[in-house]
Amino acid sequence: MSREAEKVLKELQRFLDSHADEIKSEDDANALAEQFLAEYDQKCAAQKDHAPETADDYLDLAEQATSKKKHMEYLRKALELEPDNLDARLQMITSITEHHLDEQRLALQELLALAEQQMKEAGAFKEYTGEFWTAPETRPYMRVRYTYFDVLISCGMMRQAISEGQRLLELCESDDLGVRYQLMHLYVFMEDEMHALALHKQFDSYEETQMLLPLAVLYYKLNQFDKAEDYIKRLSKANKDTKKFLRAAAHDELDDYIDELNPYGYQPFTMEELLDELMKSSYLFDSVPYFFAWASKVLVTKSTSKKSTGKPHLLN
Repeated sequence: MSREAEKVLKELQRFLDSHADEIKSEDDANALAEQFLAEYDQKCAAQKDHAPETADDYLDLAEQATSKKKHMEYLRKALELEPDNLDARLQMITSITEHHLDEQRLALQELLALAEQQMKEAGAFKEYTGEFWTAPETRPYMRVRYTYFDVLISCGMMRQAISEGQRLLELCESDDLGVRYQLMHLYVFMEDEMHALALHKQFDSYEETQMLLPLAVLYYKLNQFDKAEDYIKRLSKANKDTKKFLRAAAHDELDDYIDELNPYGYQPFTMEELLDELMKSSYLFDSVPYFFAWASKVLVTKSTSKKSTGKPHLLN
């Protein structure tokens, strides 16, 4: 969801709260929502050419900025209006410390402490735990926490990252941010079979690329090749490009595929998804340099076995 959509939801909630005494049924709520949207559209049209007034206005401009200088200028304006705005502070930190991740980690620790305090004062932990991200007001906090989680991984602090990942899933059980995928790779990196299997079960053991591939790596690392082979075969059924991906990875021929990746997302159950996973969790795959060669042979052997067990042709 875009920042603009989040802003609309926030204002809609304020509008509904201010008219709470008028809401007696779902129809009343829907009618008020329609009224709000009509008024909001008129307001936006009237303010289109007006100067920005709020921190959110400046954050929107920062998002649209075409240069880093303008981006930073708008962030500073937002912070002048709201010094404790989490999104503005988060963007400022990541921009300033882009190439100094250890400094970024320390700055994010401080910001996370501030964000925790804000959530406590707002009663968010009591009201939304398990459903964070459903309320627009909790999303800046989740963005700070997820960024900290990601930076811990980049800094090689895997146990700390696991703790953060687990906390993110406690706060948002539906996992709207996709934390489970990175957490699975962390468990496998640490060879933690119990938590890896429990995580897969927690999300209904879905046959997903980002779950099956790391589980294959897990059993490869644990020297349990029958189980590793089973996950490779399951991955091949779930993702049609598995064989092509493994063959290219084994022969160090992925660069051409990577160059063609869409910067705005990937198509599930394709080569794109496998490449995205490989790049996001390179720390895991770099730790098993011979895995792809082995896994590629598994599928080649499987294909050869199928051919050899076919019925022989009868000679005339």
